[in-house]
Formats: sequence, structure tokens, C-alpha cells
Amino acid sequence: MASNPPNTAEEWKFDGKVVVITGASKGIGKATASAFAAAGAKVVLAARTRETLEQVAADLRKNGAEALAVPTDVTDIDAVQRLIEETLDVYQRVDILVNNAGVGYFGPIVDFAPDDWDVVIDSNLKAIYLCAKYVLPPMLAQGGGQIINVLSIAAKVAFEASAAYCAAKAGALALTKVLASEVRRQNIRVTAVLPGSVHTPFWDGVPEHPDFEQMLKPEHVAGTIISICGQPSGMVTEEIVVMPPLGIL
Repeated sequence: MASNPPNTAEEWKFDGKVVVITGASKGIGKATASAFAAAGAKVVLAARTRETLEQVAADLRKNGAEALAVPTDVTDIDAVQRLIEETLDVYQRVDILVNNAGVGYFGPIVDFAPDDWDVVIDSNLKAIYLCAKYVLPPMLAQGGGQIINVLSIAAKVAFEASAAYCAAKAGALALTKVLASEVRRQNIRVTAVLPGSVHTPFWDGVPEHPDFEQMLKPEHVAGTIISICGQPSGMVTEEIVVMPPLGIL
């Protein structure tokens, strides 16, 4: 009789796997790093703020994990190349990439600054392209891998005063589907994870937001990512929507 699949992130085993996580200094990225570390993976943490990132890595090491902090602006080509090169220098492979970094600026289109538009598109869309582009060569060389793109329900649902954010996430969903079709025959699985509202520092600068108590927790999304990466090699989850129990967007 087949055994039941694991029910919690801690039950999945990723011993020796190398996982690169962007936006890893807080929120979903930090929770995902903790979940993979607890499951035995070697985690490479990428984010812009060096001090916060290195503190997350230090905390993981205190609990016996292998963690490497690589300060990275994922919208910068050279920085993304350095992230992958340093990972390969230390661990010689990349098994899983979690594209989680992103920012959100909000306001009606008529008032929205073009510079802010560029920042939102670059951080939520261009960054996924760059990280995938530079992680694919080592994944192809080693014969496989997994890419998880953490997007948002905004990829499918239009919100007022969110044109740049919704456009970036919708574009990232399309990018994910194209990438999946390009590499599935090379044993590289690509999945889009679309959460509803998650209680993270993302909301710190948003005056009007859903009730924090009704949002998802970062650990919910981290557990979803872990479970996708732990699926048998003969199956692929191409897209998954994760919503709070009350359906709060």
C-alpha cells in the first residue's frame, strides 16, 4: 500500500538539494527559506538589503542549516549573474529556483509616475526572466531542475489603482507558461503560485488593506511551494491558486 504524502513542510525531505530564493529577507521568501532549510536543503538567499539578509542566513545556520546570503538586485543583469555564479562556486548546482522578489506601487493610471511603472514591471516581470535565463544553463547541464514563480491572484483579477502590479503579474504568468513549454522536455518543471492576500511587510505602505487576521500567512505559501517541489518526478503542477479560507483577495 502506498504511504500517505507528507502533510507539513517539515515532513518533506530535500537533503542536499540547492535552493535559490529571491526576496528571501522577509515575508514569503523568508518563510520559504526556513521551510526548505528544515527539510534539509542548502538555501541560497537573495535580496537587496545585506544586513537583513545576512541575519536570516545566520538564524538558519544556528539551527543547523546550510545557508548562503548573496545580496542581489534581481532587476540588475550583472547582479543576477553573480547570484548564480556564486551559488555554483559554493554548491556546484542549482536544483530549485524560487522567484519570489517583487514590489508594488499603487495609484490610478492618470496619476501613476512612469518611473514607478518601470520599477514595478522590472521587479515583478523582468526579474523572473533574468533569474530564469541565468539559472537554466546549469539546470540543463545537470539534467533537470524546478522553477517556482511566486506571483499573485492579481495575475488574474483586476484591482483598481493596481494597473502596473496587475500587468506585471499577468505578464509573469504568461512568461511562466511559455517557459514551462520550452523546458519541460529537458526535465525542468515550472510552476506559477498565485496567492491571495498574504500578511507580509508588502502591506506596510498600503493604507487600505484587508484585515490581516483574514489573510494567508507566509508559511501557508511556503508550505505550498515545498509540496510542489516534493511531487513525484512524473507529474507537474503548472499553476496553483492559494486563497485565504474566506476568499479575501
